[in-house]
This record gives sequence, C-alpha cells and structure tokens, in this order.
Amino acid sequence: MTQGDFNDTTRMLIDIQKDVSATKTKVEDIEDKLNQVDEIDGKADKALAKSIEVEHEVSRVTGVNGTSIRKVAVGRRISEV
Repeated sequence: MTQGDFNDTTRMLIDIQKDVSATKTKVEDIEDKLNQVDEIDGKADKALAKSIEVEHEVSRVTGVNGTSIRKVAVGRRISEV
C-alpha cells in the first residue's frame, strides 16, 4: 500500500465517520420529536376526555336550569290564581 492509498483510505474513513455521526444526530433528533409527539398525543387525549366531560356537565346543568325555569313559571301561574 502506497502513502497515497493510505491517505485516500484515511480520508474516506474520516468522511464515513462524519456521515455516521451526522446520521446519529439526526436519528436522535427524530427520536426526540417522536417522544414529543407521544407526549402531545397524550395531552390531546386528556383534553378530549375533559371536553366530553364538560359537554355532559353542561347538558346536565342546562336540564336542571330548564326544570327550574318551568317550576318558577308554574309557581307564578299558581300564585296568580
């Protein structure tokens, strides 16, 4: 092996090492982003569950409010008689 071949091989190995290092960094960034997506997905699921819970509560309160209004209206009619 001549000195030129050694230098070419060394440069090629250094380039491969740089490429592997850059690829590793990109993979780590992708893993971080996937972890963030999982975390956001979990938060979205919790928010959806809460919104459904609030929707049911609003429906219940609306029903109670309607019943109260009807009772007041009936009470007024009775007191007017």
